[in-house]
Amino acid sequence: MYQSIKEYREQFLKCGDHMDGCSSLDRYEDIEKWDLNCRLFEDKATLPPGYSLGFEYVYADGNDVIGMVNIRPEALSHPYLKKFGGHIGYSVRPDHRKEGIGTAMLRDCLVLCREKFALKRVLITCLKENEGSRKVIMNNGGVFENEILYPPEEKYLERYWISL
Repeated sequence: MYQSIKEYREQFLKCGDHMDGCSSLDRYEDIEKWDLNCRLFEDKATLPPGYSLGFEYVYADGNDVIGMVNIRPEALSHPYLKKFGGHIGYSVRPDHRKEGIGTAMLRDCLVLCREKFALKRVLITCLKENEGSRKVIMNNGGVFENEILYPPEEKYLERYWISL
């Protein structure tokens, strides 16, 4: 699986796209180290100071990683996530977009949010210009709340809620 994650990373770097929901995968050439770092966020005892719990999932077709999701069950207690990041971050491998994968991946993720993390509703955000992500959210029952300026990129971010 590590080789497929490496290829996933390389494809995003090559096209210069955002790697949302990937737990900073863009910073790790060594995928095993990335995986170990992800595990730190799954337990409050090993959680780095100032961060929120996060659980990384890969979405695969056989041995090929075609998407990634990061679930942050305590997002509303973290100042940054409460405003900008939300409960769920996700991405679909660029060469597999427009195949319905994002919609299916988020649908499956919402089941985890409800059953494993006992969430009643989730906040999901996307850049206003990201029509694909907006469609994924809307296809899963997203209700638009508002639009805010995202200072790091000087772009507008849309905030959606999905009831579980």
